Amino acid sequence: MLTIVALTHAIAQKDPAAKEVLDAMSEKYQKIPAFRAQFSYTMEDDSDEIDEGFKGTILVKGDKYKLIMDEQEVTFDGSDIYTYLKEENEITISSFDPEEEEISLSNIFNIYKEGYKYVYTESKNNGTTDVVDLVPEDRDKEYFKIRMEIAASDKSLKSFKVFDKSGSRYLYKVLSFKEDATITDKTFAYDKAKFQGAEVIDFR
Repeated sequence: MLTIVALTHAIAQKDPAAKEVLDAMSEKYQKIPAFRAQFSYTMEDDSDEIDEGFKGTILVKGDKYKLIMDEQEVTFDGSDIYTYLKEENEITISSFDPEEEEISLSNIFNIYKEGYKYVYTESKNNGTTDVVDLVPEDRDKEYFKIRMEIAASDKSLKSFKVFDKSGSRYLYKVLSFKEDATITDKTFAYDKAKFQGAEVIDFR
């Protein structure tokens, strides 16, 4: 009971220890003009015994990103989102809606700065990993917590897990990360020639 009270109090006050870790992580990535990361995604659900996952690559420059997976490719050019389904050879175009933005490696480094409370949970792996929990202030969110694991040495993000109210958990692990100067604004521009013959569904 005391632990729960202490945890609630720490979250309500926006734990300074957590903020120090998060600020250091955010500053690290803000200094990087563009990057490429390999990641793994796993969805777990104890009630339904679901354990699904995949691996992918994400390219990020500022607010823009390109998410590449086996079955689809999602590109945000700063204003619109292009989703290409490879098997169907179909492209869906929709306007960006901040309210519907999903948590991903394109925004996770700064997500704590607005709309979240946070607490430093623990130091693990012999002090090499800092664990911080983020709790959304908006109680209508479909998830109630994001748990981030950050390397204590260089403040790089190792993983983050989203805890859904339905009981599902979504784990993202960073498998590799590197700065990439070849990523430019053109990387995220929609090129019709690349998708010749594809059906285009435009919801804008």
